[in-house]
Amino acid sequence: MRPKTMKNVILISILIFTSCVVDGIAVPFAFAGSAMPVKVAYAKKTAAVKNITSPGKVYSNGRKVFTAPFTGRLIESFAFPKFVTAGTVIARVVNPGLYAKIISARAAVRYARIKFKREKLLFNYGVAAKKEVERAALNLSNAYSSLHALESLGREGILISRFKGTVHYLTAGGAIVAAGSPVAVLNGKGSPWVKTYVTPSQSFELYDNMPVEIKKRGIKETGGIISIGGNAVHNGLVPVYISLPKNSRLLPGEWVSLRFAEPSAAAFSLPERAAAMHKGGTVVFAVINNRAQAVLIKVIERKNGRIYVKGNINAGEPVIIYPVTRLKSGIAVEIEH
Repeated sequence: MRPKTMKNVILISILIFTSCVVDGIAVPFAFAGSAMPVKVAYAKKTAAVKNITSPGKVYSNGRKVFTAPFTGRLIESFAFPKFVTAGTVIARVVNPGLYAKIISARAAVRYARIKFKREKLLFNYGVAAKKEVERAALNLSNAYSSLHALESLGREGILISRFKGTVHYLTAGGAIVAAGSPVAVLNGKGSPWVKTYVTPSQSFELYDNMPVEIKKRGIKETGGIISIGGNAVHNGLVPVYISLPKNSRLLPGEWVSLRFAEPSAAAFSLPERAAAMHKGGTVVFAVINNRAQAVLIKVIERKNGRIYVKGNINAGEPVIIYPVTRLKSGIAVEIEH
């Protein structure tokens, strides 16, 4: 190639590059002196859009495990499960032959009492020695001690709830249980909560403190999400923990119906293309006083080309849908109708 031709090629390349740079710089300033024409959609307040339902079970820190105080037969157990109040007899463990031993001990007390009265009367008449009266008194005291020991053993076999809760029996009524073996579990109302499981995709739509409707027959309460599990170790499901309101009427062990939902006043419907990434967050640009204003939002659902969001948006407020990527807060805009 000739030197003159080479020089012309280089000159043309420089001119093309310079033109591109100038055009690129000029585009953002094209509307510096005038308003940028934009297309908008109007924010619509909508009903709760997230409607995840799931069964849950009530749990509690107030938990007591009843064990057999001695080897014996378990009687007087209730149907499973059983809601009880404080002072309710959970079950009885009866030692084999204990009742017969108590009857025998009572008979021994009666005999020792009669013997003591007889020796005391004979002593008063001068027929019996004082030593015989003292021996009869000692025998009566021993008989009482034996009876009280057996009756105390019988009382130890009575298992009583100390607080309100749900009883789950671990042993069937009539079975022989060994000393120290678990008999029943009482779940009380110490800091109760609800546990449920959701799919991984559903867990991504939940967040801490999200309100949860809790229902069981005639009971309707509102709780909040305490924690969302980080893995799906339970049959591919993610655990979710929900708090109960103070003075909740629900008892540990009960199954409830849960519904996760956004408050309707906080949800707005917009076209999906209205959202944009801005400074590490998701925003939409609202038109306020003929200027674009970035509003931080939280997308709670996407469906059929629309997004449902939470944020500082007013119902009926114009939100820019084009051109979103070229906008910055404070730019003057003009709505195209």
